Amino acid sequence: MILFFVTMPMSRRRHLRLARKRGWIEFDRFERTMARAFVSATTIRFLWRELAPFYHPPLKPLPDDRLESQILVDRPEIEGLIIHFWRSMRGADPLPAFSPLAPDPSVAELGRHLDLMAGWTVRSAA
Repeated sequence: MILFFVTMPMSRRRHLRLARKRGWIEFDRFERTMARAFVSATTIRFLWRELAPFYHPPLKPLPDDRLESQILVDRPEIEGLIIHFWRSMRGADPLPAFSPLAPDPSVAELGRHLDLMAGWTVRSAA
C-alpha cells in the first residue's frame, strides 16, 4: 500500500513526459491505429473506456503502449480487464480456456487477445 502512494507521483510525471512527446490523442487516432493492428471496433471502444483510469491526464492510450513497464498497470489489473471484458460481452458464459497473455503486453496485443478469446476477428466483429 505504501509503495502505491510512493510510486504514484513518479507515474504521474512519467505520464506527463510521455504526453508531451506524443501530443494530443483523440479517440479517432486511437481507433485508426488499433484497427490497423487488427483489433475489432467493439474491443477498441472497450479498451479506450476501460484503460482511461490507468492513464494520468493528459496522457491517452496508444496501441504500442506497454501496459506493465510503461504505463505501470499490474498483472492482476490486466487480468481483471480480461474478465470484465468477458462478462461485459458474454455475460454469464463460462470463461473459455485460452492461451495466457504474454508478459508486458501492449494495448494492441491485449486487444487482439480479447478478440481471439471472444472468437472475433476484425472482419467479423461483434
